[in-house]
Amino acid sequence: MMRIASIFIAVLLLIPVLPLSSATRSFKSDYESENSGLMDSPWPMLRHDVHHTGRSPYGRNGCTALLKWKTHIGCALPAYPVIDKDGVIYTGCGRLYAIYPNGTVKWTLDIDVWGIAIARDGTIYASTWWEYFYAINPDGTIKWKCKLNGGACGYPLIGEDGTIYIGTSHSLTANGKFYAIYPNGTIKWSVDLDGCSSAVLNNNTIYTDCFRDGYLYAIYANNGTIKWKSWVGSFGTSYGSSVDEEGIIYYGSRNGYLYAFYPNGTLRWKYNIGGSYTPPTISENGKLYIASGENVYAFDCNGTLLWKRKTYPSDSLVIDKNGVIYGLGDYCVYALNPNGTLRWVWKTNEYLIRGPSIGEDGTIYFVSEGILYAIEPRDAADLEIVNMSDGFTFGHVDVKVRNIGCEPAYNVTCTISIETYNRQKREYETIQFVEKVPVIDVDEEVWIRVKVFLNPLIYSPFYWDNLMSVRVEGDDTNGDMTIGGMEVTIFGPFICVGGFLLWILWMIQEIIYS
Repeated sequence: MMRIASIFIAVLLLIPVLPLSSATRSFKSDYESENSGLMDSPWPMLRHDVHHTGRSPYGRNGCTALLKWKTHIGCALPAYPVIDKDGVIYTGCGRLYAIYPNGTVKWTLDIDVWGIAIARDGTIYASTWWEYFYAINPDGTIKWKCKLNGGACGYPLIGEDGTIYIGTSHSLTANGKFYAIYPNGTIKWSVDLDGCSSAVLNNNTIYTDCFRDGYLYAIYANNGTIKWKSWVGSFGTSYGSSVDEEGIIYYGSRNGYLYAFYPNGTLRWKYNIGGSYTPPTISENGKLYIASGENVYAFDCNGTLLWKRKTYPSDSLVIDKNGVIYGLGDYCVYALNPNGTLRWVWKTNEYLIRGPSIGEDGTIYFVSEGILYAIEPRDAADLEIVNMSDGFTFGHVDVKVRNIGCEPAYNVTCTISIETYNRQKREYETIQFVEKVPVIDVDEEVWIRVKVFLNPLIYSPFYWDNLMSVRVEGDDTNGDMTIGGMEVTIFGPFICVGGFLLWILWMIQEIIYS
C-alpha cells in the first residue's frame, strides 16, 4: 500500500512539468530569433521589427527637443526612415538616399522607393511604386531586381531565414499578389491577393490586410497557404497589424475599430476608436498605444481603456526605452509620458509624412515633403505662444510668450510675417517684423510688442487674403509658431488681427445678442 501511495505522489509531482496540450499551449514566440533576418541595428524596418511593435531599445531624456539638422531629399512622398548599424539613414521616393548620422548624403540611387528594410548581411531591400523589387548593396549598387505583378503597396518584411515578403497591387487589373522572395531574388511563392499591406510575422505565420477586399489574412510563411481570414472592413492602404509576445494580433481599421485577434483568427476584443490605418505600438509591459485623428488611446492587452489624450492630427506612434511615446502630427512631433501627459511638442511649417524612427543615441528621424529631419530630446528652453493681440491695435501686435522648458531662453526673437499683395509689383509678398528679448526665464511669461506698419499706397489694406503668422525662437531653444495664417487687415499703423470683415461681423453679433 505504501508503494502505491509513493508512486501516486511521484506522478503528482511530475504533472506540472508535463507539456501542455495543443489546446492550451502558449503561442508566445521568440522575438529575438524571429527578428534575426533583420540587421541588428537601431531601426532596420518599418515600425522597428517584424512584429511592428514600434518599440526601440534606445532613448534619450529631455524636457523638450531641438533640431539637430535637416537634409533636403527632393521628393513629395518619402519612405519611412530606416537606420543601419552604422547609423546611416535610408529614405527617399523618386530616389533612394543613404544619409550619414550628421545629415550629409552618403549616396543616392535613382529608383522610385515605396518602402525599405535592411537585412542581416547589410542588403537593403526596396519596394517601389512600379513593378520592380530591388536588393541594394551597402555601397548603393544594385545587387539584383525582380519583376513583380504590380507596384508595391507595403514595406518589405524579412523573415529569420532571409525570405522577403511584400504585397503588390495592380491598379488596372486588380490582380496583384502577395510574394515571398528568396534572398537571391527568385520567387519562393505567391498568393493571388491584391493590395496587401505591410506584413508582420509571428510563429511561422504572416499577417497582412488587403484593401481590395477588406480582410485580414493569416498566411503560412513556408508555403503561402492561407490559414484564415477575418473581415476588418478597411478599404484603403495601411501600415498593417502588430503582434504581441503572446501572439495576439492587433489591427487598427479605417472602419473605426481597433481589433484584437487570437492566433487562430477568432476575435478577442474590439474597441471603437474612430478609425486608424496604423497598428498600435506595443510597450515592453504589453500596453498598447494607438492614434486616431486628434486622439491617442492607451489600452491594456485585454482591451481596457487606460487613458485617452487629445493631441494633434496624427497616425504613427513609436515608444522609446523610457516608455516615452512619440507621435508624428501634420506639422509637429510630440512626446507623451507613459501616463498620457504631454511632455513636449516640436513644430515645423512643413507638412510631415513618415516617421518617427529612433536612433541609437535617441535622435528622432522623420520626413516631410522633401526634407529628412533629425531632432534630439534635450534639457533646454521651450517657448510657447500663449496669447496675442485680437481685434484692433495701433502700430503693433502684442505676443505673449512663456518658457515651459527647463533652461532659460536667451536672445529670443519674435517674428511676425505678413503675406500681402503688393499693388505696384502686382504680386504677393511676405514682409517680416521682428522684436527681440534678451532672456525669458523658466516658467516666465513675457509680452513682446512687435511694431507693424504697411504703407497703404503700396499694400492692399483690405485684401481678404492678407495672412499673418508668428514665430518665436532663441538660442538652443525649442521655438513655437502659429501653423497656417490668421487673417489681418493693415492700413498704415491701423491693424485688425482677425481681419476687418470678421471684426465687423463679430460686432454685429455682439449688438444683436447683447
